[in-house]
Amino acid sequence: MADRFFCADLSNTSATLDGPEAHHALHVLRLNVGSEIHLFDGRGTSVIGVVDATGRREVVVSIQQRHFTEQQDSGQVIVAASPPKGDRMKWMIEKLTELGVDQFIPLRTHRTIVDAGKSKREKLEATIISAAKQCGRDWLMKVTEPVDFKTLISNTAGQHSLHIAHPYPIGKTATDTATNDPPSKMVLVGPEGGFTNDEVAFAAAAGAIPLEWPGTILRVETAAIMAAIVLCGQTHTR
Repeated sequence: MADRFFCADLSNTSATLDGPEAHHALHVLRLNVGSEIHLFDGRGTSVIGVVDATGRREVVVSIQQRHFTEQQDSGQVIVAASPPKGDRMKWMIEKLTELGVDQFIPLRTHRTIVDAGKSKREKLEATIISAAKQCGRDWLMKVTEPVDFKTLISNTAGQHSLHIAHPYPIGKTATDTATNDPPSKMVLVGPEGGFTNDEVAFAAAAGAIPLEWPGTILRVETAAIMAAIVLCGQTHTR
């Protein structure tokens, strides 16, 4: 399989790689003029091209074939999680991308400590691109601005089938899901220390269905990945 690279602009008959993508092509893989190369723009377009020219910091690619993958309007999977500390956040984002999650929402709860500010979200973009290159995704997972727990639930009521990663009973089970639930699914994942009783009650009142892993309490990133496996498996396959 040809090497795969991210390029934000694939609108013309040629494309130019620069920055880290060009460095990887030139100095790691040592691609030469005539090498076949695959590019994607993270918005559904992927192309097959041939290296037409190389410079010290750029690679010019002649596009030979073009393909567009439609994004699903329905049946999306959204993970809204309180960000874990340090490299655990990066690892979680990488795995959610590989699993096919469509959107990640940094969740602000009563016990949230880590703030996923703009600079942190920008750094995660490189992680998402790298994971998408590896797993063959043509659409990048979207990361939004942080959203307050109750605000998110109130503003998205009825738009998604709502789930909550919670280790204790809240009065519902996964079998309670109605057959006419929206096809898109959103799961709420709390911080270390978990959701407060008030937050759990608020989610339950909004119809949230619990997702749990029997016999253990999971860390934030593990719970998010577990939930993504379950919901992506129910909703779509990438």
